[in-house]
Amino acid sequence: MTDSYTYLLIKAIITLTFVMGLLGVSLYALKYYLKRSGKGKSVRVANPVRVLNTFFLGQKKNLTIVEVAGEVFVLGVTPTSVSFLTKLEKNESVEELKRAAGSGPRNILSLFN
Repeated sequence: MTDSYTYLLIKAIITLTFVMGLLGVSLYALKYYLKRSGKGKSVRVANPVRVLNTFFLGQKKNLTIVEVAGEVFVLGVTPTSVSFLTKLEKNESVEELKRAAGSGPRNILSLFN
């Protein structure tokens, strides 16, 4: 054992710093390349499907109200199937459901949109 622990510690810190610097330069170069090529632009597309409300009926069974392209549907959802139940037609009930959907708890994934 000719190497001291201090030498090994300094060598490990220098190696780690070099690798982290190389990673940072690589990420910066990738970001620059994507920006120059036009592939890094984020295009937001409006989501055509929106879940307005979900009612749990039992274990792994629920009733879901979804809006697809402006129309509101009621679906029965189980682990093996999704069944169309009805289409909601009354404007006042649809508007009430949309207001209730906007005031409810938010999904954690919606924070990243």
